[in-house]
Amino acid sequence: MRLHHLKIAAWLLPCVCVVVCAGSDAAPAEQSRVVEGMVRAQAARFERFEAYTRIQHYSVTTDRFGLKAEMVARIHRDRVKGKSYEVISRSGSLVIQSHVFDALLEAEVASSAATAQQGGELLTPENYSFRLVGQQELSGRRCWVLESEPKHKDKRLLKGKIWVDTEDFGVVHVEGRPSDSLSFWVGRPVIVQEFTKLSGFWWATRRHSYIDNMFLGKSDLVIDYSDYQFQPAPPPDVQAGR
Repeated sequence: MRLHHLKIAAWLLPCVCVVVCAGSDAAPAEQSRVVEGMVRAQAARFERFEAYTRIQHYSVTTDRFGLKAEMVARIHRDRVKGKSYEVISRSGSLVIQSHVFDALLEAEVASSAATAQQGGELLTPENYSFRLVGQQELSGRRCWVLESEPKHKDKRLLKGKIWVDTEDFGVVHVEGRPSDSLSFWVGRPVIVQEFTKLSGFWWATRRHSYIDNMFLGKSDLVIDYSDYQFQPAPPPDVQAGR
């Protein structure tokens, strides 16, 4: 009887090995598929539009000194030249206006020029190591969850997690910390970014930064993005003739 059991176990062992090995091989393949799909979706968004304009509403509240401030700016992004801005209104603390809002705007413009030179998007294997950790339902949509690890220090790159839509590979949610300090006043906050689908692609609608440092104390920096206006890119034959 014991020998019979050993024979059965010996017969099943290759089957078990095949299942385990197949599962371990499938995970890297699925991860590559998700990452490649996400990169393609980001590139397609960049290629689809020549430019866009949006409104960015900034607000900060701090628990230290009760400081508050708001600013509204119009941002224009050209896929070749990068971003430019126009401040529409300001109110509240002058310290936050100059040391937080102005610094963030200037950094956004500077980084957009560098990003445009790199091809338009940051979520690439050249900038990040990605690891697929599972799936999750988010706002009624099924998403893959990727862990993101920046390959170098850059205030534009976040160490954290990315939620990728399983239907179209669009980025729908991001959480993490910058791999480098955003500024002397803001540091490396926890950032939560939300996206919504407009004109066939996912675009940022809110960026919430949770700051905790010796200067501002515990603070909330929120940027709301709205009123997108898109300028479609010309057909490839027209672009080639420029």
